[in-house]
Amino acid sequence: MNVTERLARFVAESESVPDDALEAARRAVLDTLGVAIAGSREESARIAAALALEAGGREVATLLGRDERVPSAAAALANGVAGHALDFDDVSAPMRGHPSVVLVPALLALGEASACPGRDVLSAFVLGFEVQAKLGRAIGERHYERGWHATSTFGTIGAAAACARLLRLDAAATRAALGIAASMAAGLQRNFGSMTKHLHAGNAARSGLEAAQLAARGFTADAAAIEGPAGFLALMGDGPADLASLDAPGDPFEITSSGVGVKLYPCCYATHRALDAALDLRERHAIDPAAVRRLRVEVARGGLLPLRSEPPTTGLQGKFSMEYCLAAALLDGAVGLATFTDDAVRRPAARDLMSKVETVEGEAPAEFPIGGYADLRVTLSDGTEHAHRVDVALGDPARPVSYERLVAKFRDCCDGVLPAGATDRTVAALDRLADLPDIRELTAALAATGAVRSP
Repeated sequence: MNVTERLARFVAESESVPDDALEAARRAVLDTLGVAIAGSREESARIAAALALEAGGREVATLLGRDERVPSAAAALANGVAGHALDFDDVSAPMRGHPSVVLVPALLALGEASACPGRDVLSAFVLGFEVQAKLGRAIGERHYERGWHATSTFGTIGAAAACARLLRLDAAATRAALGIAASMAAGLQRNFGSMTKHLHAGNAARSGLEAAQLAARGFTADAAAIEGPAGFLALMGDGPADLASLDAPGDPFEITSSGVGVKLYPCCYATHRALDAALDLRERHAIDPAAVRRLRVEVARGGLLPLRSEPPTTGLQGKFSMEYCLAAALLDGAVGLATFTDDAVRRPAARDLMSKVETVEGEAPAEFPIGGYADLRVTLSDGTEHAHRVDVALGDPARPVSYERLVAKFRDCCDGVLPAGATDRTVAALDRLADLPDIRELTAALAATGAVRSP
């Protein structure tokens, strides 16, 4: 059985999803919806929403953070852009990217249009997550090193798998959906630090949804589009793929084995270990940023790959600057949404402190090209040196945050976008998502009166 066929049968024929996997998916949906609601106020999200509204069509799917509805594919695109606009969405180590920001917008749009039960949406999420992560295991490291953005490439195929499941496609049609998605997958790291990175998530959500919808209508694709000569694995990797990693999807499920990494800072995950170290040192030693002579951070080999080396001039660029992120952490004692405005990045104190940061890669390779460890050393003007090493970022599956903290992050993200009552109703709906007979109960809470309408 070839890879495309194996994955298609896994998605179409899996009889049930374990309760612990469904619970992990529910937490991921909660986190993703929160960051998308907050991100709906970003310029890239406003542009994407405006385009969707201008195009018009059947009003069947909710635009997050707004009191408006659009066609399902348009909602998947716009909500995916919103979900990735702040770079605050979760990560998967084997995928080497952001899994949920593609899956949730696609499934929410399709589920709302089809009045699907919440349990079906969660099951489809788990299966799509599995496909993304297994593709990452097969070619992820080389794929990422070549400059592809896995969120968009693997994400497109994962979203197609999830949507095929939600549409209850059989194995043959699911195989076609995966093959169609393989030709729709794209996304360049060169666009990190610009709005187009946000588009990667939205485009993957829309493309995966449309691939499944096309397959449901009989659209065809090559039966070995993923593993065949000149197929996805061959072109997107650099050398033979590890096909053995695709032999047994769901044994165990990736969402509970490798897990989901929750982001506590709205910036590239490659900075998070260093930020944990910087904030810890600042608090423990009451470091005065004006007294800092030098900051040196070492990460594992490959750990700087997603970051930009040139000094940032915008908030978006600042999210991918180790130098700025560390400067902001020491200056402000926190890294939040306000850290990444254009004015914050351009302030003289930040520019001065950034010039004192040295970033280097060590000899040991990172298992995942956004980290492995961060060893931070701060030297003060009087010669005093403070050092701290972080191997696992807070929010990583090995250092998980509590559900209460996840809900607090959700509420922070909704603050100023949804009225308090809508936030409360949304949390209540998410608490019992697996038991909702119709996902529209959740989207009705998200689109509560008080959300902004376009002029």
